Amino acid sequence: MSSGDGIVDAIKRKFQRFLSFLRSRRYGKYTKKVNGELVKVIYDWFERENSEQDKYHGHQYKLGLTKQQYDQMKTLVLPMGSLGSDLTFDQFCDILIPVITGGESAQHDDYSIWLAFRSFDKNGDHYIQTDELETLMRIIGKSISRERIRSLIDKVDWDYNGKLDYNEFREFIVRGYARELLMMDITREIVYSHDQMKVPTKDTT
Repeated sequence: MSSGDGIVDAIKRKFQRFLSFLRSRRYGKYTKKVNGELVKVIYDWFERENSEQDKYHGHQYKLGLTKQQYDQMKTLVLPMGSLGSDLTFDQFCDILIPVITGGESAQHDDYSIWLAFRSFDKNGDHYIQTDELETLMRIIGKSISRERIRSLIDKVDWDYNGKLDYNEFREFIVRGYARELLMMDITREIVYSHDQMKVPTKDTT
């Protein structure tokens, strides 16, 4: 192989890495503690896409939740853990991670999706229904119409019964519909150059 071929191959490899970089996603979770107690959590999710004019076009989602907000709502909605016990604020924040990160399996596993399913299934009938997703939205302080919730459920409701079994719920998360619901109305489009881009890192606290 000539030196010219080697240069071409190197350029191709760099270009492929560049495309991968453009399509990459980053997740960040930032926490605030007072006297060792978690009182606030901020979730950041970045999606980057290639765009015209040598710019990077992407979307940034940001969701904040406080312990005070959670404590006020949990008396009404009673979020439950996998064993039927009340969820602490810390546990609830962890359960939201697969919902936010969607198909990024590096951020979660099937067990964490099952925990989310069990926690959101308030009446214990092994289905997630519209009112249970509405309850989730209330916990995080948002009000979304049932029609909008149903429109997202319909995307993976393969048996057309108006509710999600575990397999449908898993697809609801993996395909990003759950994140779309959770982040609804707070999506912010961003345009930035390579030098301006800042990517959040995972929380180390």
